[in-house]
Parts: sequence; C-alpha cells; structure tokens
Amino acid sequence: MPMRKPPEKGFPGFPRSKAETRNVAVSSTQELFDRQPVASDKTQVTIYDSVTRKRTKLFSITVPYSPASLSKQFVISHQGRSFTFSGSLDDGQTYPDNEALLNDVAYLDDDKLLGYITGLDGGVARPLQACNGTIFDYTPEEKRQLRRHNDRIKRLQAALSGKKRRNGNKSRRCESNNQRHLANQISTLHGKIRRLRRNFAHRVSRNVVETSGEIICVEDLKLKAMTRRAKKKTQGCQTLKNGARAKSGLNRSLNNVGLGQIYTLIKYKANARNKAFLKINPAYTSKECHACGSRNTERPTQAGFHCLACGLKANADENAARNIAKRGVRDIKSGAFAAKAKPRKTIARRRKKHLESDLPLVGERPSGKKSESREDGLASLAASHVSMVETSGISPETSGSLHLPHTEAATLSTTKVDPSG
Repeated sequence: MPMRKPPEKGFPGFPRSKAETRNVAVSSTQELFDRQPVASDKTQVTIYDSVTRKRTKLFSITVPYSPASLSKQFVISHQGRSFTFSGSLDDGQTYPDNEALLNDVAYLDDDKLLGYITGLDGGVARPLQACNGTIFDYTPEEKRQLRRHNDRIKRLQAALSGKKRRNGNKSRRCESNNQRHLANQISTLHGKIRRLRRNFAHRVSRNVVETSGEIICVEDLKLKAMTRRAKKKTQGCQTLKNGARAKSGLNRSLNNVGLGQIYTLIKYKANARNKAFLKINPAYTSKECHACGSRNTERPTQAGFHCLACGLKANADENAARNIAKRGVRDIKSGAFAAKAKPRKTIARRRKKHLESDLPLVGERPSGKKSESREDGLASLAASHVSMVETSGISPETSGSLHLPHTEAATLSTTKVDPSG
C-alpha cells in the first residue's frame, strides 16, 4: 500500500476515519431548526432532519432565553450515550477591544506599567503560577477523581482490545454488543474527565481575573506541538527507544491542565471586566533570571532555580512568571501585541499549455469536455500528416495520399483537405 504524502503546512490533509465512540459534533444552521417563544424569557427550539417541506422533527428543547437573544447556529455533540445541545447567547452588552485596552496603558513608564501586570506561568506540577506567589491547582478530590477515571479507562481499554483480538475483528470497529458496551463505558469516562477539566478551567479563570491586575500576561505556547507523540527512532533496520511512554504521560498531564481552554476563558472574562490579556514569546522564560537577566542558571530540582551570576534562589515557576510580566512591559511599549493579518494561503493553478506534442494522433478522438469542430479536427489531422511525411523522408509534393492502418481511410493533402474523402 503506497504511503500517503504528508499535507503541506497550512493546508488540510486527507480526511481520516474517526472512531464512532469519539466526541462527534454537528452544526445546525437556522434552516434546520425553528424557534417559538413560550414566554417572555423562554423559547422552544425544534430541530429537524432536513430543509424540505416533508421534514421530520428530531427533538425539541426549551431554553430560558428569549428568541431574539439566541444565535442562528447551534451545535449538537454526542459522546458515549449522552447528547449535548449548545449555542451562543447575545446578552446585549458591548465589551471593549483587547488591543484598545493595551493601547490605553502603553504611555506609562516601565515601573508603573509593571505594577499593573500579572504574569502567569503554566505547567504540569503547578497548573498556573502567578508572579505574586498565588498558585492555582486542582483540589485533592479532583486529582483523585482524575486518577481514578484514567486508571479505569486503562483497564477497560485493555479488556476491549482483548475482546477484539479473540473475536478476530477485521477492522477497528466494535463488532459485537459486548464490545460496544465497553466502548460506551470508555467514552462516558472521557466525558467525565472533560467536564472536570472544564469546571477547573472556569473556576481558575474566574479567580485569576478577580485577583489579577489590569493586564494579564501568559506564554504563547504551541500546545498542539507540545502534546504530539514521540517520533520514531531507527538505526538501519533496528528500532531504538524514543521515550514514547514518558512522552505519553507528559502529554496526558498537559491535557489534564487544559491551558488552552483556561487562556481562552481568561481572555473573555478579563475583557468583560475592562482588563487586558496579552500573550508573550515563551523562549527562555524558565531559564532567565528575573533579577539580573542572566541565563547562566541551573535547575537543581524540578521546582528549584539557582542563578549562578547573582546567586538568586527561587521557585522556578515563580521566576518564570516574573519574567513573563517583564516581557509584557516590553511588548506593550513596542506595540508587538498588534494583530497582524495572516496571508491567505492559496494553491495556484497553472493553465495547461497546448503544445505540439499534445495534439491528438491520426484517427484519435480528442479527450476534452468540449468536442472540437470538424474544421479544427481536419486541420489537426493535416498537421499530423505533414509531420509524418517529413519524418519518413517523403516529399510533400509526391505524397498525394497515404493509407493509415487501424483507422478510417482518409485522403490528406498538404494544401487541400477534402472533407468528403
């Protein structure tokens, strides 16, 4: 089986099949649902299966909002045995622009601006560490639930894999009711983990916005690249160890924190309170000393930080949070936070040039969407006849006619073409 060519950067790749037990979401536009007011603050939303007149009602739900405040698009998601109906809401309030909030404080001097900034460092040991020493983490009960759910998922996945192997499944799909039952249990546990993370993200984002300054700075992390699986290492025909198990555990820990979701919630909640949000370059924030700016540092432990230049000893996450706050001052003063329009990537399609080599052979029907006219076809036959005569060494004057095998008999001339021949 030939290997698939990897997609170019910035372009979508070949669609891949997804497991039927995964979280599947479908967007429903206003052609597929109907909104009927039940009361002044209640609306009944009915979802249909198509846009035709003979459409079938799938389900209806009553939401405690007026029809004018509801969006024109809803999302129906399914994971395991549970369905979720979600959509956006217009509360009628206007919020300030994030760039405008940053521009309003750009005139301040560095020391005063630093007092308005709260730097946040995200990680695994401490999900969020503020520059003022505040730590935002899961509660002991939430950690216990996450650990219990992950352990049970491992056991169920091992049992499901064994059943598929003993059953001799020809594909990855579940081919028996027992297998589907196990797959639904695994999907339900993933849903519980997702809700735990979302609850943690909402609680932490609210606490951060309430206790922070006028500007919140975080690292612009490439979380998708950080949570990729370890690359395969080979030496000739031998496969080497690549630390895939350790990388898998690190990826799971990063996903449990949910930094991307936390940062998204912090931004909109901060703007709702007239506070600005800024992402800075994360390069060397954990290696640089916030006191002297030197990078001649060492990490004796995971949480320890020691500067060999000035002798500073501090917590590594708190030191990184202070560096993030300082870089926020630099980016605000330089205007590096301004959004830059990304160039749209397109695929240039070249026009096919009709060369002499592309002309059809004698007696060959042209392969095009539009059939060429009779005169064009006869002219192409005449041109091909001239090329055949020249290559065979026969002068055009002496070649009155030529018999063409495996084709219809045709009389060709270099000066005249007889269509009836």
